[in-house]
Amino acid sequence: MFRTIAATIAISFLSLSQTYCQPGEKKGPSVEEQEKFFRATNQEDLKPTIWDTGDTTITNEDRLDLFEPHVKDLGGGYVGVGSTQNFTLAAWAKSDWIWLMDFTRVVVATNKIHIAFLQECPTAAEFRKLWEPGSKQKALEVIEKHYASEPDFALIKKAWSISGPFQRKRFRYDDVIHKKFQFHGWLNSKETYEYIRNLALKGRIQAVRGDLKGPITVKSIAEQAKKMGIVFRIIYYSNAEEYFPLADDFRSNWTSIPVDEKSLIVRTISVYRNQYPWAPGSELSTDRGFHYVLENAANYQKWLKEGKAGLRVENIVATGETDKKNGITIIKADTPIPDDMKAAKPAPETESASQ
Repeated sequence: MFRTIAATIAISFLSLSQTYCQPGEKKGPSVEEQEKFFRATNQEDLKPTIWDTGDTTITNEDRLDLFEPHVKDLGGGYVGVGSTQNFTLAAWAKSDWIWLMDFTRVVVATNKIHIAFLQECPTAAEFRKLWEPGSKQKALEVIEKHYASEPDFALIKKAWSISGPFQRKRFRYDDVIHKKFQFHGWLNSKETYEYIRNLALKGRIQAVRGDLKGPITVKSIAEQAKKMGIVFRIIYYSNAEEYFPLADDFRSNWTSIPVDEKSLIVRTISVYRNQYPWAPGSELSTDRGFHYVLENAANYQKWLKEGKAGLRVENIVATGETDKKNGITIIKADTPIPDDMKAAKPAPETESASQ
């Protein structure tokens, strides 16, 4: 009887082994390998710009709640520009890996401070306190603990002073906005704060230097994500696309990013207000409000591949379904490109008479 049972167990184990370990089956990278690839992201060198000011280190997009039902529980990779608005979106999405990218040195430095503070602060209240003037000594000790050996250590320390007044201002606005619109951003909910903090503790958030149109960072992010075996479920541009046409350098970057059918482009725009009204309450913390836009990422990549020269974000947003009352536009998968926005196809080659 014992031999019969043992034989049955052995056969069952062999069957399971054959089911889960088929010869030649491709095995994905381990978590340790994923972490190694994540940390190996190459970055551009940034030069000082007029944008290296404290107000660029915070968001002025007050109606992120319009995005919440659309990004909820998407998972996957996250890449976004700017600062802590990314934490709110990533917490709602339950993102697995976060690349915070910016072309402004002070924003990158401030994002590094946020990551260090997250790792050191079990609660949102403690995090906020480290941005208070009375916590300067402790804050600088934390910064030194995490970044003393980095080349930009002096800039990171300086960023705490530059950004501090604006961080405190943003905290106050967030308290008002979350109460008014009944939603919870990353610092106004125990659940969202703990989610982002856990990612920081696992080393799954990094602040990188990069330009949306630059030659290195975006391509490297795409390459490392492919090695990690992940797709990006959220690509967040804020309103950066307003400032330039979507030319070849931008297009080659963002068509290289791995996406799937669930992936979204998350953006805002403030231009053409009559056509794309600002969301109610979106100008609470600023004199300029925003219209909020979501687009299927594969659809966006198709536009980038097939759109004509001079393509701009407003051309793409015009094809979406706009809710003018609430200030949000949705661009679905397979939204066709109008013929007048397609790039001209090269004329077919013809044989010359002499051939």
